[in-house]
Amino acid sequence: MSDRTPPNLDEQAKPAAGDPARPSPDLVRIEDVTKSFGSKLAVSHVSFSVPPGQICGLLGPNGAGKTTLFRLLMGILKATYGKILIDSLDAFEDRVEVKRLIGFLPDEPVFYSYLSGQEILELSAAMHGLDVVDAMHRIDPLIHQLRLGVDIYDYAEDYSRGMKKKLGLLLAMLHQPKLLVLDEPTNGLDVESTHLFYDLISETAAAGTTVLFSTHLMDHVTRLCSHAVIINEGKLVANGSLDDLRRDFGEASLEELFLKLTARPPQK
Repeated sequence: MSDRTPPNLDEQAKPAAGDPARPSPDLVRIEDVTKSFGSKLAVSHVSFSVPPGQICGLLGPNGAGKTTLFRLLMGILKATYGKILIDSLDAFEDRVEVKRLIGFLPDEPVFYSYLSGQEILELSAAMHGLDVVDAMHRIDPLIHQLRLGVDIYDYAEDYSRGMKKKLGLLLAMLHQPKLLVLDEPTNGLDVESTHLFYDLISETAAAGTTVLFSTHLMDHVTRLCSHAVIINEGKLVANGSLDDLRRDFGEASLEELFLKLTARPPQK
C-alpha cells in the first residue's frame, strides 16, 4: 500500500467568510473517529467530510470497517474516540434528531411479518409523524419507478431479495431525509433494477439530497459519484474527487487505484 498521505479535501483552500462562492457547511463530518470492540480495532482515526448534495462512494474490501462506520453515523454505535456530526448534530448524543435527517438502507433489510409493503410504508410514515395519505401520495411515483406496482400489496416477507432492497429504499426516502446512507444498495438487484437505482439516486441528489453509499462495484462509483472515500483495515487510505484520486496516485482507473491501496502484503 502506498505510504503517501491520502489527499484530504478538507485541507484545500476555501473562500473567506462572506464570499458568495463559499461552500455550504459539510452535512457529514467525521473527525478522527476510532471504534474498538474489546481488543479489536474496527475503525482507526478516520476523518472525512461530505458536503450537501454530493454523492460519495465509501469503498473498502470486506472487513474494512464500512458497516461499522454506517452504524456510527446512525447512532447505533458510539465512537470510542472522535466525533461524527450530521448537520452539526452529534450522531450519537443527538441520535433521535439525527435519525430524522437520515434515510438508511441496510445491506439486508428486515421487515415485520404479515404486513404488506404498502402497510409497512404506511406504518413508517405514521412513526415519522407524517400525514400518511400525503406521504403515500408522494411516494407512489417512486413505487412505480422501481417497478413494485401491484407487488406493494403483497407480504414483504415473501419478497425476493431485490424487491426487499427496493422497499427498503422507499422506506429510506419516505420522510425526505437530507442524507441517504446506503449499505451495498444494489446487492440482489438485476440489471434493470440497478439502472433504475442509478436514475433514482441521481435524481434525488440533483434535488439536493446528500448520498453516501458503500459498494464493491467500481463502475457504480464511477458512474454515480463525484467523490470517493477508501478505507482499508479500518484506516482511511484515500479521500477526494475521482479525478484527483486517479491523478494523485497515478492510476488510470478507480479499480486499479482501489486494488493498489487495499492490496494485502504477500504472506511469508
